Amino acid sequence: MSYAKVAGLPVEHGLYSAYIGAIFYCFMGTSKDVNIGPTAIISLITGELVAQLADRYSPAQVAGISALAVGALIMILGMLQLGIILDFFPSTVLVGYTTGAAATIVISQIPKWIGVSGVNTRQPAYLVLIDTLKALPTLSWLDLIFGLASMFGLVGIGLVVDRWNRGKFPVQLIKISRFFIVTVLATMFSFLLNVNAPRDLEGNIIPRISILKTVPSGLPIPQVPPLDRAILAEIAPKLIAIALATILEHIAIGKSFANKNRYQIDSNQELFTVGLANVTASFFGAYTVTGSFSRSAVKFQCGVKTPLAGLVTGTLVLLALQMLTPLLFYIPDAALSAVIMVAVSGLVSPPDVFQEYFNVGLWDFLASQVALWVTLFVSVEAGIAAGVGFSIIVLLFHIARPQLRVLQPLRTRPDVFVTTSNSASEFAYSRILDTINPPPGVLVFRMEEGAIFPNMGTFKTWIRDEVYRYTRFGGVAKTAEDRLWSDDLEIHIRRLRSQRSYGRSRAFDFKLQDTIEDEDLPYLRAVILDCSAMNHIDSTGLQGLRVLIDNLQDYAGARDNPEIFFEFHFVAVQDSVLPILERSGLTARSSVPTTLQQLCQIHIHGSRNHDGHSLATGHSHRKSTSYNTFKAIGSVPLNSLVHLTIRDAIDAVLNHAESWKKAVDNEIAGIDIGGTGSFSFDAESDQGSIRKQPSTHELQYI
Repeated sequence: MSYAKVAGLPVEHGLYSAYIGAIFYCFMGTSKDVNIGPTAIISLITGELVAQLADRYSPAQVAGISALAVGALIMILGMLQLGIILDFFPSTVLVGYTTGAAATIVISQIPKWIGVSGVNTRQPAYLVLIDTLKALPTLSWLDLIFGLASMFGLVGIGLVVDRWNRGKFPVQLIKISRFFIVTVLATMFSFLLNVNAPRDLEGNIIPRISILKTVPSGLPIPQVPPLDRAILAEIAPKLIAIALATILEHIAIGKSFANKNRYQIDSNQELFTVGLANVTASFFGAYTVTGSFSRSAVKFQCGVKTPLAGLVTGTLVLLALQMLTPLLFYIPDAALSAVIMVAVSGLVSPPDVFQEYFNVGLWDFLASQVALWVTLFVSVEAGIAAGVGFSIIVLLFHIARPQLRVLQPLRTRPDVFVTTSNSASEFAYSRILDTINPPPGVLVFRMEEGAIFPNMGTFKTWIRDEVYRYTRFGGVAKTAEDRLWSDDLEIHIRRLRSQRSYGRSRAFDFKLQDTIEDEDLPYLRAVILDCSAMNHIDSTGLQGLRVLIDNLQDYAGARDNPEIFFEFHFVAVQDSVLPILERSGLTARSSVPTTLQQLCQIHIHGSRNHDGHSLATGHSHRKSTSYNTFKAIGSVPLNSLVHLTIRDAIDAVLNHAESWKKAVDNEIAGIDIGGTGSFSFDAESDQGSIRKQPSTHELQYI
């Protein structure tokens, strides 16, 4: 009855909703604990709908229209098994809009609670407060006394039970029944106060306080709600908001009690059942119903075993409609308002919840606040839309700006690669983990998101910038005549390499200076992309990879000079991505000249010199060691650029480079992967070092 008042409907419509929903749900529902009926938030939105259509339809007709339209929509979602849409509503938004809606309901009940008249409670909450303050001269002291006494009784019973007898069901039952107890006591005092009240000429009582008055007994005549396309289009936003609130409340409550009792509910079956219950209820004077947390909690604490408990509830309400409505005449409006305010206060989340959101992430906190304040200052449906819209924008932003990492191997576990960063904290973290550098000219990256259209531009730019930072240009420099007027690549590279912009290089050791010069860096010879977190790639992502590889080949000089070695390798590619890469041709060594292709099919067998340090095993037997000429352990399919591990990819790069060198020079002199000297590893310094050689394009592994 109280929620019907919130919805702007005669109280009997709350009773109609209570019995129809409870009876129909018990035959098809999958939760034994859920009780179907009116709820606070749905009542609030329905009240806004009633006010919007007040000049065209009666409140009962509006209730039927909303129940029928919302029920049909939810039924369709259930039949199409579209319960997945619930995943697009984050809990932060739900908490925010629920808190805002509960606060709106509490504020809207203040005028009746204190006996103030002439306030439009259908406007935004802040306007209700302002108008209530302006209308204080009309305050009724008797209504205020009944309201305060009812509030004191409701809150006092709850505090006493929680303080001294927590967990004992017979005593908890008193707390559960406090709304009934306080309403009965308030009605008794109201009857004593008004039994001798004056009457008008027609014999109607002129009450000394605001009371419920006549509640029709019996059941209404079933009728089809009036449906008009123009009206449905006009109220569609509110109908969608009611449907969302219905779905979210019901599924959340059902899953909560299912987890407590260790059973499962079928979300799609629940949607269909709730939709059917609302469609049926629309013909019997009810408005939209869904699972109620407080009433479901009563069923849970009573230990019900099957959904048929709802049949008992609905039958009792039906009997009350037939026989007990005369007893409802003297219920004070102030007491009902107190019941509503206390009932919905449990929906208001405490500040600790929002503090936790803030500690987890600023975006989560902001999403909850957007939903809360828009609900308070505009409307419930606007709060839901704003909160969900904000969360989707944040989600798209995270997808468009994914985490991109540079990886380095651990010294003690060379097969384990960890992330590094330009930031001082993460650089210190990598030093604590005792990382070493990959071979010069070989860069290892990981993209922690799918390669799709929102993020491909960022991904390409980031990879290119990292390459510019840690390697030198190996292609043919453009002449002044060939260079475009907007070509500022040299300026961009100098800015990237500035010590002030990115700190110490992760690729090599060098003395601190204002700018890193080309002579301090190796040529680019391979890029290895860890795809373990890349679960999807679309056409834009695939095209972006092609463009990126072409850009890197140009930068390395491989497109201008076929003798220069460069490859782009993929690691830990997921099943959903690998077929797409294979069909695109990116996983084959298409950059190898045709004359060299057959030579590269040969599987190279051999082993490392165990006197030196090995990336594959992590063993070091000398104080100062160097990489021996790398050969594969077993065999490596040289025609593939896809590998299970990063270590396998590095081995393949070195094997491919050796084969390339043999094919080009027809001599075994080491592995040409570019650079300005030979690479050696010093166990004491924990870093690789560069020894300059006269050669300008060879970097030998001794």
